[in-house]
Order: sequence, then structure tokens, then C-alpha cells
Amino acid sequence: MQSLNIQSACPYCGVGCGIKICNGKIEGDVNHPANKGALCVKGTALTDSLSMPSRLLYPKVSQQEVSWDTATSAISDKIQQVLAESGPEAIGMYVSGQLLTEDYYVANKLMKGFIGSANIDTNSRLCMSSAVTAHIRAFGEDVVPVTYDDLDVTDLIVIVGANTAWTHPVVFRRIQQARDKNPSVKLVVIDPRKTVTAEQADLFLPIANDGDITLFNGLIRYMADNGTIDSRFVEDHTNGSEELLDAVSGNEFQLDEVACQLGVDVQSLTTFYRWFSASPTAITVFCQGVNQAIDGTDKANAIINCHLLSGKIGKQGSGPFSITGQPNAMGGREVGGLATQLAAHRGFEPDALNFVRDAWDAPNLVQTAGLKAVDLFDAVARGDIRFLWIIATNPAVSLPNSAKVREALAQCECLVVSDISADTDTACYADILLPAAGWGEKSGMVTNSERCMTRQRAFMPAPGSAKPDWKILADVGRKLGYDEAFSFNSEVDVFREYAALTAVNTNTPFKLDLSVLAVMLDDEYTHWQPTRWPLTHGASQPLYHDGAFATSNGKANLVVPAQLHSQQLDSEQKKEQGLPLWSLNTGRLRDQWHTMTRTGHITALAQSEPEPTVYMHPVSIQQAGFTVGQLVVIHTASPFLLASTFSDLHHPFDLADSHGRLPSIIVRLQSNDGLRRDQVFMSIHWAGVFGGSNTVNYIVAAAVDCLSGQPAFKSSQVTIRPAPDMWHGLYLGEQTPASLPTDCCSYQKGWRSGIWRFAQKVPVTACSTPRSDDQVLAMWLQKFFVNEKQLEVDSVGVSLPTVSKRLVIEQTWGYAVLELNVQGEPLVVTGIFAFSEQPIALDVAVLSELMGQPFSLVSVLMALNDGSQPSRLICSCFRVTDQQIIHAVEKEGVGSLCQLQKQLKCGTNCGSCLPEVEQQLDLLIASVTSRSQ
Repeated sequence: MQSLNIQSACPYCGVGCGIKICNGKIEGDVNHPANKGALCVKGTALTDSLSMPSRLLYPKVSQQEVSWDTATSAISDKIQQVLAESGPEAIGMYVSGQLLTEDYYVANKLMKGFIGSANIDTNSRLCMSSAVTAHIRAFGEDVVPVTYDDLDVTDLIVIVGANTAWTHPVVFRRIQQARDKNPSVKLVVIDPRKTVTAEQADLFLPIANDGDITLFNGLIRYMADNGTIDSRFVEDHTNGSEELLDAVSGNEFQLDEVACQLGVDVQSLTTFYRWFSASPTAITVFCQGVNQAIDGTDKANAIINCHLLSGKIGKQGSGPFSITGQPNAMGGREVGGLATQLAAHRGFEPDALNFVRDAWDAPNLVQTAGLKAVDLFDAVARGDIRFLWIIATNPAVSLPNSAKVREALAQCECLVVSDISADTDTACYADILLPAAGWGEKSGMVTNSERCMTRQRAFMPAPGSAKPDWKILADVGRKLGYDEAFSFNSEVDVFREYAALTAVNTNTPFKLDLSVLAVMLDDEYTHWQPTRWPLTHGASQPLYHDGAFATSNGKANLVVPAQLHSQQLDSEQKKEQGLPLWSLNTGRLRDQWHTMTRTGHITALAQSEPEPTVYMHPVSIQQAGFTVGQLVVIHTASPFLLASTFSDLHHPFDLADSHGRLPSIIVRLQSNDGLRRDQVFMSIHWAGVFGGSNTVNYIVAAAVDCLSGQPAFKSSQVTIRPAPDMWHGLYLGEQTPASLPTDCCSYQKGWRSGIWRFAQKVPVTACSTPRSDDQVLAMWLQKFFVNEKQLEVDSVGVSLPTVSKRLVIEQTWGYAVLELNVQGEPLVVTGIFAFSEQPIALDVAVLSELMGQPFSLVSVLMALNDGSQPSRLICSCFRVTDQQIIHAVEKEGVGSLCQLQKQLKCGTNCGSCLPEVEQQLDLLIASVTSRSQ
């Protein structure tokens, strides 16, 4: 890294934190309005993220390294062939919220203006397209009307379907600070799970999955019954109030009925309704828990309805606040990166089409919307899309029903992948691989969740021949013969053209108008400081302060949400081959990012969840006859039950593979008492070498919201059963084992070595005599370690064969094998392999301490027989475990949070671990006090 002092932006979530790179050190920018110097654990680990393993350095065509000219010529030739034979609809592109605005703009221009295909969509479709659709229906434009500053001055904050403390820690820290400053501020959290966010709420409503519309329709009914609707605002600035109020006039929206439907007590529901109605200001923060549903758009509109009816919009401290999950999801929406948009927040209406055609001088401008993400890959599977270009995303893992997505990628006639790694799950299917410049290597603009535009700036050279994505796309545009349209010399050229295009909104009610930046100088772009749009006069006022919206009559639309068939199956349906059905909820971890391609290799971020894990309520585990820590098989429910569950959907889907088999995964089972009894939870991140084939989207149905096309990741129905008889293995070492089992295998980056966990189904053979443990051990050693000879175990259980560098130690639970460096004295432990017929419960942290150390049989035996509970990481920022906190309280007399933080620093950075720290501290102090009395 160069010794520079520059400003940039964090490349992770949509908070959009400012970063400073000072003499090779990355830290938070105290002058950035989004974070004011704060960073979460992922931002803190950005320096480590730069050491990307398996970096893609040069273009490849059919696995052979080629020049850029050869690669772009191959792409251009194939596009022209497909255009000539099948037309533009056979061309597709799938991009990402991790692109910069300039990258997004050139991709959209190339596809929609010159290739002539609107089949360009983005992985932002998976996380916030329902909010986009809801904004357009309500406001006439995809605009988020709230800023982070509003959180500082509001009276009530409602978080719906978001674990903000984990997914947007810096925003949640700001919420905590606002409550500290003004104790009268109330926090309500609405979520099926009692997350760390919910634990800090003044009121928690654990509503049933997909109960949001009922909840907010009930709120509207409550406001109507209690006279708290802002009649003047509704009359002057909204359409459709009579229809909406009539829709909630039935008995099903009375308090008692709503509470019964949602599974919450009436008193808590009344408290929420009373707080929202009486608060002068209120902000409703919502994210994936709202958007990722078959009725996600209607859920978002139900929230917006409440703000419009109560007049809690267009003034400081009020409004619906959709927060995004990616650094530039908002920028992608602005330039038209979704298949359902043209450009600059405009659809395919005649005036927008005419303006964009003239601005681009576009010969082949599309006239209608293209295929959304799930439909796009369905078209690839059918062969309708012959050429597909995937940029900066990993759909082989991130899309629902990913087994079928992989089949589609494998059979695609020509697949181009632009990425920074050649080892992603998607890249392995590519016919053409293109090395893209990554964060820190390229420059451009990003827009965060509050519409603040920030520069990402390069501070190190791109390795090999990697290029920024906008340049790769422009090179292809010129190869196709459109020299003038793609004659950009730098990212500022691209941004100026994009800013000029937003003049389509000048003198209209649309808020996105950056046309004043079309003439900005290079130096102005270079020294750009974070700025929130709109840029016009009065921009300092809250958005919609004048009550003027981008609809046909200037009024916001109140939308009557559809009441879809409940996804909660009745008791007779809740049987699948004698097994109960579970509602599978999926989501993010605090310390990981997407499919781990950028964070899985970072040791500090790999500790909180060491392997693919499904969580279940402890009572449910007991009632189902499971055991914490065992491996379980999760199956997608049968097509019959899925058809019943999603009977209101119009989007057809089929989870069975080409052989008619329903997908399943094998994962570890752990308990979480924050879950509902009928629900299980699994994180979305495990992929590639880190998760193997057992990734959650293998078993998630490709059911989507029929309006937005956003998949319903939160509500799949699954069955769970114990895994069959397995042989279990654990390996700590620096070298990847020669061969890994496909049944169950994961990788974790440890502090001293890599950690592989694996399991193999015991083969069913005709031989009635089972293999001995010795034979199985030998088989495993031969399988995992090349040229390994069979080892014998002596009567004492310890042997050191002269032909090997490995020491075999027999234990009551199985075998441990130590790899020893025998070159010189003393012997040094370089690897540890454990094998058992039962799940291995060894403390990996204790074993890791042996790695790289002189061999001591006593130390090894103590580690292998340590009966203590494995330590659990609580604070990722400062690597604080539960055992350290226990030691601080019980051995060193720590008696308060202030003392603990002074000693261990836990919770003093992003604050996302504070609830767990405080909870454990309170229990420990109470225990110490009780013992002393």
C-alpha cells in the first residue's frame, strides 16, 4: 500500500462510511457525515481484505491467458454473432451494487442503448427492489426521503425486518447515541427473531413471518379509530385515502384480531400503536425482512401508508427509511441498473425515451423493461439467453434455487465473468474471465442509503492487467463499432455524461437532477466532498417538505396492499413424510459479507460462525429429538406443499434438478432462544471453499414478489432430519488436504492455520463385516494426505513410524494425528487431524495454540482431553471471547461495564456486541455476588 493521505469510502454495506488512508493505515474519516469516524468490524479489517487469495490477474479465454485485445474481440465477436442469429433479447448482463456509479452507467448505456437489450439486472434486485417499486408507486419516483441526521432528532424509531446492530452497525450506533442524548426517544423492533437489535428495544414485537401488512393495516385502523390521522396533509397531499381506510374497516383489523393473527399480546401491540400515533415525529427503518417476501412491495407500501396518513413525512425526524445492503445499490438505481428502469430514475415513458435516445445518440434504444434477475437466469436455462455477462457478483450462490442456477450457467453458450477472483462459485463456469480492478485500485462515485454521493479513490495500483469495470465495458463498446459513444478517457468523463443525462428531470417533479455537475472540472471531481442530492435550491430542507411528489397530480399515492394467502401452513399440512415443516429464515452475520469472496480469508472475521450452521430454538431441538452440535439434513419441502404455500404466486418455479431430485444440504445444528418455535435460521454467506456445496440457497425456492421480482428468501418451508451415519473429521494445518469429501466440508481461516471440518457418509456395502477403526483411519489418511502409507497403532496407542512425519494418538472418541516437522530439534507441530464416528467437540482455539510450537505430548494430550466448553467470540473488533470476560469478572474483580471496557475494550468500536457483553456481564456479576453472600 502506498504512503498516501486520501479520502475514500468503505466498500461494504449501504451506510457509506468515509475512510481515510493515512501512510498505509486505514481508519474512519471523522469528517464524513455518514459515520463521523466510526467503523464496524468489517471496515476495521479493510487492510486485511487487500490480501486477496487467488487474485485474477490476466484475461482468460477457455482457461488460457490472453491479451485484453484478444479477450474483448472474443466478446465482441460473440455478441455480434448472437445479435445476428437471435436478436438483442438473447443477450443478458447481471451486475452488482458493488460497482461504482461510472461502472453501472457504462454497463446500462451499452446494453440498453447500443446492444438494444434491457436484459440487464443487478443483484440489488435481491435486496431492495421491493422498496424501489413501493417508492415509485407511492411517490412517483424511487426516492428515500430520510437521512441519518433525522435519526438524531426523532421521537420514535421503528426498525422492521432488520438486525441493524449487525447489518448496519454504524447506523445502529448512531441510534444508540441519539437515545443516550435524549432518553425519551423510543425504539421499537419488529422481527420474528429476537436479535441483538431487538434486545436493546423499548418494545419488541415478535410477529409471525410475513405479518407486516396486517400489522401496519392495523395501525392505520387504530389511527382512524382514535382520530390521529393528519386529515389536512391527507387531503392536500395524498390520493386514495378513502379506498385505503375502507380496506381496513373490517373486524380483522381491530386490535384483538390483529394481535391474534400476529401472535403478539394486545398490550404490546396497543403500546406500539399508541406510540406511533402520539409521537410528533417517527422514522421507520426497514430492510430485507420487509423486502424479501412474495408481498415485499405491499409490505413497504403499508409502512409508507402509515407515514403519509399521519403526516410523518417531509419534516425533520420523520419518514420511511429503506436502508440498502450494498455500497452503491443506490447509485445503480440512479443510473438505471435495474431491468425495470431506463436511466436517471425514469421508466420507459415516451418523454424519457426520446431524451435518452438523443442524449446517447442511441441507435438501438430499448422500448420496454427487460428480464428481472430470477427470470433472467430462467431464460439462460431455457437457452433464450445465449450470451451472459456477469460482473462483480456470485449468482451461483446468491440466487435462490441455486442448484438450478448452476445448471443454467454450465449450459450457457457463452458466459463472461468479470471479477477480482478466479475462484468464485460463478467464475468456474466462465468461458471468458476478465480481471477487474478492486476496491483501493479504482476510483469513482458511490451513493449511500441517505443519497450521499462519496468518492471512492484508488490508493494502490491494480495487479497484473486488471482494469476498472467501466473501462472494460467501454473497450467492448468500441470493439462493437461505437467509438464515439464510448470514448471515455477517465471516470470523470463518465460521471459528467451521467450528470448531463439527469437533465431529463430538470423542471419536473423528479428529485434526481445532477445536471449542474455536467460541466464540473477534473479538479472539482478529484476533490469532491460527500454531498447529498438533491443539489437544487432548498436541498437543505427535508425531502418532500413542500408535499410535492412526482406523480401525475403531484400527490403521493396511498396504496391498498393485497392480503396474500398466509404462508403459515395449517396443522394437517405440517407433515412431510412424517416430519414437521419448519419456516426457514435467512440473513446476514455481523462479521461476513455476501458470499465470503472478500471476507472469508480474513481471520478476524471468520471466528463468529466457524462452519455452515442452522439455528433452532432450544425447546424445539429437544422436542424434535435433536442434539445441539449434531449434523442435520435440511430438505426443501415437496412441490405439492410449496404449491400450497405459494398458491397466490404467478411466477412458476421448480426446485427439482434435472434428475427430479429435491435439493438438500448438511449443516451443523445449534440453538438460539431468540427464534420462534416453528422457525429456523441460517446465514447466507457460506460459499466456495468456505461452505462447499452446503449453502442455504440450494434449498430456497425461487418464489418472487410479482411486482418487484424480488425473491422471498425469508419464508421457505423445509424439513429437517438427523444426518445419516457419518465419519467426522477436523484438520488444522497450512496445506489444503489432497482430497475433500463432498457430503459436508467447510473451511475457516484460523489465527495460526487453516481449519477444515468435514464429514463423510458411511458407505452402505454388501459386506456384513464393518471396517475396523484402524482401517477407516488408514483410508482417511490415504484420502487426505498424498502418498500416505498405512499407519499402525501400538498397544499404548502412540506410534511414530519412521516412514512418516505423523504421530497417531488413540482417544476414547477416535483418533488424533499430529503432523510433525522432524527436520532439526525440537519437533514442531505443523498439523493436527482428528477423526471420529461422532461429531468432534474439541476446542479449536486450544488446539490452535499447539500449531507451530515445539511438540509436547503432555500439552497435546491435555488439549485433546480438555473438557471445557469451547470459547465463543463476542467482540470481533478486539477479539474478546466469553472466557476472557469470565476471567475478568471472576479472577480480576471487574464489576462494571466501564471497568470491563477499560480492560478489554469490548463494545467500544462499532458497539454491535454490547447487548451480549452486557448480558453476560450482568449474569456473571450476579453469580459472583450470590456466591459471596
